[in-house]
Amino acid sequence: MTNKGKHSTQTPATFYRDLAIMVLGILVVGAAVFLILYLLADEPATGPTTTTTTIGTTTTTSGSTSTTEGGSTTTTQAAPSTTLELRQPAEIAVVVLNSIGIDGAAGGLTADLAAEGYQTLTPDNYDPEVDPSRVWFREGFAAEASRIVDFIPGATVEPLPDDSVAVGADIVIVLGTGYGE
Repeated sequence: MTNKGKHSTQTPATFYRDLAIMVLGILVVGAAVFLILYLLADEPATGPTTTTTTIGTTTTTSGSTSTTEGGSTTTTQAAPSTTLELRQPAEIAVVVLNSIGIDGAAGGLTADLAAEGYQTLTPDNYDPEVDPSRVWFREGFAAEASRIVDFIPGATVEPLPDDSVAVGADIVIVLGTGYGE
């Protein structure tokens, strides 16, 4: 009589067969869970949407589809059309704050923005140092902030975290580490 268990007499082929069965079982259970979650998920409330952006205007439109077969008509209606006018640079007050201590960095960017027609406020310093640069916007100026970020490669666009920062500015640019590299 031998004291060897089942596993001590297994051949390599048996090991790989058991491994394949285990992997197949995991895949079947995963597929079943995915299918159940897919079937229980809510359907989207609106149909397809097309967004077109041009300089100065963002337009979102959704279509309506009608199909006629054998005397019956089926109509699919999507979300209503909306248009958002972007403000012109002359209508946007911008201030540039320097958090990195490079002399003249905020003043140079302020001059570039003024040359593009933006209302610029007096540049200043900001503490603490930020990484990366930030483009903060007041409520209602998100689209304009997304457009102005082209002046600051690598910057992050965010809502203004503190309303007491740069009172009077619609958009606040804080130059952070990596600016000008």
